[in-house]
Amino acid sequence: MTLDKKAVGRRLKEFSTRFGSLTEFANALGMKRQQLYSYFNGRSLPGLDVVARLKELGLDPNWLINGEAGSAPVDAFKEEKLEYDSPEMRETVEREVNRLVKIAQLLRDPISPVLARELRQALKRWAIKQYRFEVEHKDRDKARGKGSKTR
Repeated sequence: MTLDKKAVGRRLKEFSTRFGSLTEFANALGMKRQQLYSYFNGRSLPGLDVVARLKELGLDPNWLINGEAGSAPVDAFKEEKLEYDSPEMRETVEREVNRLVKIAQLLRDPISPVLARELRQALKRWAIKQYRFEVEHKDRDKARGKGSKTR
């Protein structure tokens, strides 16, 4: 079986768009930007170590090699627009997400830019739900007369 280096290069280039810039993509792979060009233009194929790092970043190696797979980067991560109920909610959610991302970065080796964006998005969805839950219960308790009492 002969691999079509140019097709592999096109698929790799398509996947790289998830990172916002080639520099971010190269950094996530632990290589220099210039090294990517030999892959993109089909002069060479990524080695197994590079393919392993690509897999960690969410690339399906089967798709890279032969264009077949269940999850091609066509489903690339798209940050959804989240609705905030108020400026206070936005500030609270952003503060909590920043705190949680910092904790995640302390617990793990550097997080790839793609994973960091996906983590932030998931944490924002969670924090918005949590904020709404707390506000709803606070309002419910206040209506029942169980508001905070000072002693």
